[in-house]
Parts: sequence; C-alpha cells; structure tokens
Amino acid sequence: MDPALIAPGLTLTDALYETAAAGVAAYASDLAPLAWEQFAAPMSWWLVPDGIGRLSKSEFTLTEGRDRTVKINVWHAPDIRGTDGAPCPHSHPWPFESKILLGGYSEDRYVLEDGQVRAETGREHVQGAANTVDRNLYHEVTGLHTAPGATVTLMLCGRGERGTWGHLDPTTGTVAPPQRDPRFPKHLRELNPHR
Repeated sequence: MDPALIAPGLTLTDALYETAAAGVAAYASDLAPLAWEQFAAPMSWWLVPDGIGRLSKSEFTLTEGRDRTVKINVWHAPDIRGTDGAPCPHSHPWPFESKILLGGYSEDRYVLEDGQVRAETGREHVQGAANTVDRNLYHEVTGLHTAPGATVTLMLCGRGERGTWGHLDPTTGTVAPPQRDPRFPKHLRELNPHR
C-alpha cells in the first residue's frame, strides 16, 4: 500500500499499519481485523497539539464509550505540559493500560498520599511492555525512545468519569482541575485541516 498523508506531520505507512493491526488483534481482538481503509481514513485521526500548538501525538479511536475506550497513539513529542519544562503531571478520567507496540518512552510518575507527593522519575517503557495507569496516578511522558512518529501505543481504557482528572503541582501537592486553554481549539483546527 502507498503511504497515506493524513495531515502535515502524519503519514501512515505499511509498517505503522502492520504494527497497529497486530496490536489490535492481540489486545482488542473483538475490534479486529483492522482494515487499511479504516486505518488510513483521514476522519479517523486527530492530531493533538501541545500547549503551544506543536504536534504532540496522533490519535485513532477504535471505540469510545463510558465503560471502554480503545485508541492507537502515534507519539511525536513528550507530553510535558508545564511552562519552561517544569513538571505538570496529569491524571486521567479512566484507568488504562498502554501497550507499547513500537518504540518506547520515558515517564515520570507522582502519587499524592496524605498530602505528600511521592515521585518515581525516569521509568522506562519499551516495545512489548505494558504501562498500567490508575486514575489516582499523575504522570508525564518525558521522552521518546525513537524519532518523532515512531513510537506507537495501544490504549485500553476502562470506565471513565468526565471531569475527574487534573494536574498536580509536585512541589505543593495541590491538584488543579483541568483548565480549558482558549488557544486549544485554534491549535486543533490548524493541525487537522482534514477534519
């Protein structure tokens, strides 16, 4: 199959497709087989900006619901969200397991217990491994083990609850609810001319 240009920054190749299809068959078999036509459909993809509008990751959602969401992520950059590179770890509205299908990444984790922050930095997740993240865990992907666009993960998300996530200040233990960045819609439109 010829490479499919979805949008500037995301070109889908046979290798990416084969990786994603094998991951879906292995870990979400009820959604298999993943067809090339489904994978390469531009409307299936969202290119996600970081805080200043650069491409952070590309997301392909296979199924999304309150009890289960399954998506493929192609990572283009770490998800550091703090200003000047300061830690700004986030939690998620659902527990999930991330299967590292290709490449890998480094992660910093933070747990808030009795008002105290416990940090585990420099955790490595390599191809073939699984990263389990509970809803009470705050984390950041701090580095990719590959060139941009060559780390692929399959997220298997459990039951979610909207509005139950936020950002942790590791120095104070303060949790801030998600804040809507007024620039996000503009950045999202700019990265997704195909939608």
